[in-house]
Amino acid sequence: MSDFDFVPATSSRLGVMRNGSRVLREWKIPKPVVLVDTREQMPLPLWERHANWIEGEKVATLKTGDYSVEGMEKILALERKSMADVIASTMVSRERFIRNCGRLAKLKYKALLIEATYEDMKTPYYNFDLWTEAHPNAVVGTLDAIEVKFGIPILYTSRNRDLATEKAASWLSKQFTYWWLEQHGHSRVLIDIDRL
Repeated sequence: MSDFDFVPATSSRLGVMRNGSRVLREWKIPKPVVLVDTREQMPLPLWERHANWIEGEKVATLKTGDYSVEGMEKILALERKSMADVIASTMVSRERFIRNCGRLAKLKYKALLIEATYEDMKTPYYNFDLWTEAHPNAVVGTLDAIEVKFGIPILYTSRNRDLATEKAASWLSKQFTYWWLEQHGHSRVLIDIDRL
């Protein structure tokens, strides 16, 4: 798939700092338990690959999306699409896909994770043995419209499953940690030096 060696994900825990000191242990900040929808046929190995960020996984029936976090089910969803799936969703199953995006848009924390880069999505699809009449501009144009109309961030990741898994685990972990900080009376900041 690639001629590059990718830098592995960090093996350390997500950092939360106040006044230059890590406060994860002092504040007892947990890691998220990810909920995987029962309809996910090939779930990403989030906990298996990123136990430093994810406490565990549970299978659950989610109303919206493919992944959520325990305790955040009504406010967070991550919808995952392979390259072939997003092409079919924007062309063949368009009405259903747009309805699903409407449901996803109602949540406070949401994203659509595409297991392909923007470059992949703009390349003629026969290069990937995806024999479809769909035009790349129509597919990415639909995704752009969904992002703007519904306010759903589109996360282009990679056809490399490990990289897509890392992106999903990082996104879920950070969403949870920011939420946890707010819920426990701390500012929505990971590192107070730069207010990130």
